[in-house]
Amino acid sequence: MAKKRRRAAGAGKVAEAPRPAAAPAKRADVGLFVLLAGAFAAKAAVLAGIGGHPLLQPEGEIDGGVYARLAERILSGDVLLRGEGPVPYFVSPLYAYFLAASGASWPVARIVQVLLGTAAVALVFLAARRLFGRGAALAAGALYALAGVVTFHEVVILQAALDPFLTALFLFLLAVALTHGNFSDFSSKVNAAAAAGGALRGTSLRWVAAGAAGGLLALNRPNALLCVAALALALATPALVAALLAARGRRGARQPSLPLEEISLRTVVPAMCLVAGTALAIAPFTLRNLIVSNEFVLISSHGGLNFLVGNGPGADGAYRTLPGITPDIGGQREDSKKVAEAAAGRSLSSREVSAHFAEQAWKWIRANPRAALSLFLRKMSLLLSSGEAPLNFSWPWYRERSAALKLLAVGPAVLVPLAAAGFVLAWSASAGAARRALGVWSAFVPAYVVAVAAFFVATRYRLPLVVALAPLAGAALAGAPAAWKAGKARALAAAAAAAVLLGAVSLAPTGLYDGGADENMHWALYLIEKGEAAEAARFAEKAGTRHPDPGLVWFRVGRSLAAAGRPQDAVASLEKSVAVGRHPPEAERMLAAMREARGVERLLARDAGGALPDLERAAMLAPDDPVMLLNLAAAVAESGDRERARSLARRALELRPGYEKAEALLRALR
Repeated sequence: MAKKRRRAAGAGKVAEAPRPAAAPAKRADVGLFVLLAGAFAAKAAVLAGIGGHPLLQPEGEIDGGVYARLAERILSGDVLLRGEGPVPYFVSPLYAYFLAASGASWPVARIVQVLLGTAAVALVFLAARRLFGRGAALAAGALYALAGVVTFHEVVILQAALDPFLTALFLFLLAVALTHGNFSDFSSKVNAAAAAGGALRGTSLRWVAAGAAGGLLALNRPNALLCVAALALALATPALVAALLAARGRRGARQPSLPLEEISLRTVVPAMCLVAGTALAIAPFTLRNLIVSNEFVLISSHGGLNFLVGNGPGADGAYRTLPGITPDIGGQREDSKKVAEAAAGRSLSSREVSAHFAEQAWKWIRANPRAALSLFLRKMSLLLSSGEAPLNFSWPWYRERSAALKLLAVGPAVLVPLAAAGFVLAWSASAGAARRALGVWSAFVPAYVVAVAAFFVATRYRLPLVVALAPLAGAALAGAPAAWKAGKARALAAAAAAAVLLGAVSLAPTGLYDGGADENMHWALYLIEKGEAAEAARFAEKAGTRHPDPGLVWFRVGRSLAAAGRPQDAVASLEKSVAVGRHPPEAERMLAAMREARGVERLLARDAGGALPDLERAAMLAPDDPVMLLNLAAAVAESGDRERARSLARRALELRPGYEKAEALLRALR
C-alpha cells in the first residue's frame, strides 16, 4: 500500500526524482536567470549584426513584403482586410496583425520577436522541468538557446519568427495540463468535486488554454491543426479502446479494469476541451473569412496549392515552382486563380481553386502510390535531417556572415539523436499516468513531422520541431547519468540504439540546395543598384558558378546592369545566360535588343565593320524579327555584300509584307 501511495504521489512527473531541497531549487532559479540572460544577449547580438541587412528587409512580393503590406493596410483602418478583395485569407493571418500591433515598425517588431524568443527559452525550460526535472530543464533550455536557426528567424520580418514562441507556449501549457494532479487521478476526485465543479473546472480550463495556444500556432502555421487533432486523438484513445473492449465484453470478452464512464472522464473530456480551445482561438478568423468572402475557410486558402507543390511529378520534397505560378506569395495568389479557372473554364471560388490543385496532387498520388510513399518518407527524413531547404532566405548564408550565429551551433544533428535517446530513457523510467503523459506530449513530434511532410519541407518549417525536441534532448543529457548509476543497462542500450538510428537520418546527405547562390545573386543585384559593379561582379561569379539555374542568375545580373546604365557589362552577362542550355526566354530577347542597339549606333556612325558582329548576333537570336534582319541587311550592304543584303531584305519583307524600309533598301540595292 505504501508503495502504491509513493507511485501515485509522483505520477505527475515522467521520471521519478528525489524532492530537491530549498538550496538546489534556488540554484536552479539562478541557472534559469543566467540561461535567459545568455539567450537574450545572443539574440540581441544577432539582431545587431544582421537585423539591418539590406537583403532582410520586407520588400516586394515575397512573404515578408506581403505581410508588411497587409500590416500597413490593417493600420490604415482596414482591419478585416477587405481591400484584398472578397476572398478568404490567402496567407496565415496572425503575423500580419502582429506587425500591425507593432505599428508596422520593423525595428520594433524585431525587438519584440527577440523578447518573445527569449520567453520561449523560459517556456522550454518550464515544460522540461514539469516533465523531466530540473536537470533536464537546464539542459533543454541551453540546447534550445544554442539553436542558431531559431534565433536567425526571430530577427527576420517573416511569419516564422512567431513559430518558436507559439510552439513553446502550446507545449508548455500542454505539459501543465498533463502533469497537473487532476489529470493523473482525475476519476478519483470527480465524485467528490463534481458538485462544486472545482477539480473538473480547473482541469478543463487548463486543457482549453492549451488548445487556445494550439489555435494561435495554427493561425501562424495552419498545418499545426493536424497536430492538435493528433494530440486530441492520443488523449481520447484509452476511451476508444475501452469502448471497443466493452462492446466485445458483451460477447464474452474480458471487460476493461475501469468503468467506461470513468475512463471517458479521464480522456474524452480533456480531448474535447483541447479541441474547444483551438476552435475558440481560430473562430474570429474563420468568421472574418465568412463575412468578407462568404466562404467557410478555417484559416487560409492556399493549402491546395502547397499540397501540389509538395506532391506530384517533379516534386523532390522541397519548394518547387509550378507551371504558370509566379514563385512568390503575391504571384501565387493571382496566378493560382488564373491557372485553375483556365483549366475549369469557369469562375472559381477560393475553396474551389484550392481544391483544383489538391485534386491534381491526389490524382498523381492515386496513380503513383509507391512513388508517393517514397516521396513522403523522403520528406519526413528531410525534416529530421541537417540539410537546408531555403524559402525566401538562406539561413546558412547569413550564418557565415554572423559571428554570433556561428556560435549558436545546435541543430538537428544534435537534437534529433538526443531527443530519441531522451524519449526512450524517460519511457523506461515512467509508468502509468506518467508514461501516458509522456506519450501524449511527445506525440507532437511525429504529428508535426507528418503534418509538414504532407506538403513540402523548408528550413523555417523546422522551428516548431526544434522547440519540441529540446526538452526530450535535455531528458537524455540528464537521464543518461542517472540510468548509468542505477545500472539500467537495457534502457541505456535501447536509448543508444535509438540515437544511432535517428542520428544516421539526421546526418544522411540530402542533396538539397542550401540557397547560398541565390543570396549571392541578390547581393550582387543590390551592389549593382548601389553602383558597386566591381564587387557585384565577384558575387555574381560565385552565384553563377554554384546556382542550380545559372542562366537565371546571369539574366538577372544583365538586366540590372542594363538598368544601371552599364550596357557593355549587361551584354557580357546576358551572353553568359544564353550560353547556358537552360535560361529564361527573356534573356535572348533582351540580348538581341541590346546587341541590335549597339550595332545600329555603330552603323549610324559609319562603322559598318564594327556594327556587323552585333547585328549578326541580334539576327541570330531573333531570326524572325524583320527589323533586326533589315538592320543587318543595311550593315551587310555597307560592307559590300549586296547579294546577301538583298536576301536579308527580302526575308524581312516576307515577315512583314509592305515593310516600306525593306522595299526601299531593295530598290536601292537594284
